[in-house]
Amino acid sequence: MTENRGRPSVLSEEHILAAAILCADSNGIGGCTMRAVADRLGVTPMALYRHFKDKDALLARIPDTLLLDVMVATTRQQSAIVALRSIAYGLAEILKAHPWVTRLFEQPVLGPNMQVSAKYCIGLLVAEGCSPDQAFRWIRALIAQVVGEMLTSHGTFDGTGVDLLLTAIETELGD
Repeated sequence: MTENRGRPSVLSEEHILAAAILCADSNGIGGCTMRAVADRLGVTPMALYRHFKDKDALLARIPDTLLLDVMVATTRQQSAIVALRSIAYGLAEILKAHPWVTRLFEQPVLGPNMQVSAKYCIGLLVAEGCSPDQAFRWIRALIAQVVGEMLTSHGTFDGTGVDLLLTAIETELGD
């Protein structure tokens, strides 16, 4: 006989994502299954499918969720270089706290939080004389630098590569 688990008063994407992050922190990304997340929430796995098509769709939203605080802080910056530095160092802190999430950056992170922040940074870079295409490439290069350094250094981050990249961007903006 199946146990009736009941339903939480509100099951939202935010609750599901928070449970998925806790699940992956505890069990690794491989152990973050729809069933494991549902168990954490006290619901059936089918309840999650109302919000996410499948496990891949759920996992794809995790980086964006973790980046929320970084992105909010970024949109308060007035300088493109300061905003980009905020993204880089904030991302490094997230990857230190949740090393398993690094592999989720193998695909572009296109969640709503990252989109808002990227548009904001692109706007700042364009205002400082950069083309939108170049601004987008710099943002991608910056994220790739952080993720690559975290992968190759096994979770340590010294920021040298980021600082060199930001210096190059600043130099090009000054020309």
